[in-house]
Parts: sequence; structure tokens; C-alpha cells
Amino acid sequence: MKKILSLLLCITIIAAVASGCGNADATDPASSEGSSTADISPADISPAETDSVPETESRFAFQPKVSSPFLEEVFGKDMCDAWFNLVDAVMAGEDTFACPDQHTYDWIMGQFRDRCFPLLVDMIDYPYDRSNSVKDGVGQFVYTVPKKEASQKIEEFKQLVEGILNEVLKPEYNDFEKALALYCYFSRTYEYDYETYELDKIDQTKTGYTSAYRFLTTKTGICREAARAYSYLLMQVGVDASVVMSASNYGEQHEWSIIKLGENYYHIDPTLVMGIYDRLDYFMMDDGRRCNEGNFPKENFTYVSNYSREHPCPDYSANDDAFKALWTSSLKSFDPVAKTLEYQIYDDDLQTHIYQFDYSAY
Repeated sequence: MKKILSLLLCITIIAAVASGCGNADATDPASSEGSSTADISPADISPAETDSVPETESRFAFQPKVSSPFLEEVFGKDMCDAWFNLVDAVMAGEDTFACPDQHTYDWIMGQFRDRCFPLLVDMIDYPYDRSNSVKDGVGQFVYTVPKKEASQKIEEFKQLVEGILNEVLKPEYNDFEKALALYCYFSRTYEYDYETYELDKIDQTKTGYTSAYRFLTTKTGICREAARAYSYLLMQVGVDASVVMSASNYGEQHEWSIIKLGENYYHIDPTLVMGIYDRLDYFMMDDGRRCNEGNFPKENFTYVSNYSREHPCPDYSANDDAFKALWTSSLKSFDPVAKTLEYQIYDDDLQTHIYQFDYSAY
């Protein structure tokens, strides 16, 4: 990933703080882890200047139970239903839920928490008898905090998620605009955690606690945290999103997001854009662009989770390169009514050229 950093420093005139990736899911399935134009030009708006939305005017409400077609296609509806049973139990302050067997339980605890309700990585765990967590169709779990505190943590997490969504998004945004606005928000708001990256690269057991929850609450993290947090926020607002993991030709492990718009799939990397305001280099990438940006062979792609052979993955090939004009540019503004965006490119003399892109087909 350090080669990517060098490339970034060359291609942008904005100070770059990005890149580096930790190992992704290198554990077993049970492991934890007045105008309609929206102008978000770095010169005009910064996160601190964005008006927060009063609670009474909240447009997006926190959804405890979220998933995506990606998860259902890989794990199956029954496993997703069992996950929703667990969420219902937690929200009700219970410590048991309907679960068919230990196998389902292990996958839910290992794969769904960080992706679909990041707080739960920090709040619930296996019971003492880990290998017998399910008896007669009932799964058991324990709270790692007192139940009264658990309720408070859920409320705080709800406020955090709703605060982000209502600061960044507008109700009229379509799925493309939601993905774009959150992508730019990540570029401005979060920082890469180089210390954790260095530890993770040496020995994951030395890394300590990493999760999408840590990323959202501390505003720093490594790639797997950023990708899952970004995908989670998209799922909160109804966008089909998940993650992809891969090893590069250099042996680096990386994780990023994948979304589905219409019948097409697109790669989005919220890690590499952090600190380089609104650069579109890693937004709506096809497979070719993703493979080239980091030397990730497509045959190394692992979609959704570190699934086993019993959870085969459908074909999520990203073949649409309609957004290639944006990949060497920065976003200047976008107009949700006209369905156009303005992007800027710097030539060799550092002169700015502004172009328009029509995304009405999306």
C-alpha cells in the first residue's frame, strides 16, 4: 500500500493522508471484529461548517435491523432471519433468540455484527460455553456491559448514526447521490490509523480492538473498519452495499466497499480517499480500475465475508466503466434535480478545468 501512497502524493495537489491496509478477516467464521445544487467544494465547505439537523427535523431514522441482498445471496435467507432475531433480542434487552443451530450462530456472531450493527461487537459475546451456544433452537449470548448501560449505548449509537446521515444526506438523494455524499464525507472527516496498520501488519493479535464501531466513534481506523462503516451507513439508507477483500500482488491485504446500482456493481474505496478531499479516483470503479489501483488481481477478490466453500459467492463482476471520466478528478458540486455533477481536473500547469457529468441514468 505504500506504493499507492506514493502515487497519491504525485497525482493530487491536495495534502494526502491515505492508504495502508490491515489483514481482512484472517480468522474463522466465528471471529469478531435556494439552489438545488449540493456544492461540496473543499474551498467552500468543511465538515465543521456544515449545519447539523435539529432532532425534530431528522430525516433519516436509525434502523436496528439492516442487511443487504449481498448478505442474503451469500449466507441465505435463513441465516439473515436468525440475525434479525438476534437484533430483536438485543433491542428488547433479552439474552436469547431463535436460532436453528450452532453453525448458524457462529456465522452470525462472527460475520454479521460488525457489518450490520457495529455496536454489537462491543456489547455482546458468546456465553461461557462457547461451543454450546444453541440448545433446542434457542441461541444464548451475554452482554459485555450492564444491561442498563447497553440500552444507553444503543441510544448513543442511534444518535451517532442519525447525526451522520442527516448531516450528509438529503431525502431527495437517490442511491448514487447517497454513495457520493458519504464518500466525500469520509474523505473529509476520517483519518487513517497508521499505528494500528503497522501493528496489524506484523501480528493481528497485537492490533487490539478494531471494528466499524471503533472507526465511527473515534474517526480513525484501517481499511476493514472504513469499508464496513461506509457500507453499513449505505445499508442504513437502503443502498445495496457490502465489502470486498483481496490480497495485492505485493502481498498487502485490503478491504473496500461494493454497491449495486440497477443491474451493475461498482467498487468504492473509502480508505484511500481519506484526507484527499473529494477526489473521485476510487469512486464507482469497475473491475479493471480496481485491479489497477493497488494491483489487486480479480481472482483474489473475496466478496461479502471470509465465507467458506459452503457459502458460494455469486458473480459480482463490475463491468460498467461509465464513470471513468471521474477517476482522475475532484468533485466540485452535484445537482440532485438536474442529475449532473461538476468535476475539476488539473492539467500539467496546475490549471483547473471544470467539466460536467450527467448521471441521470443512475
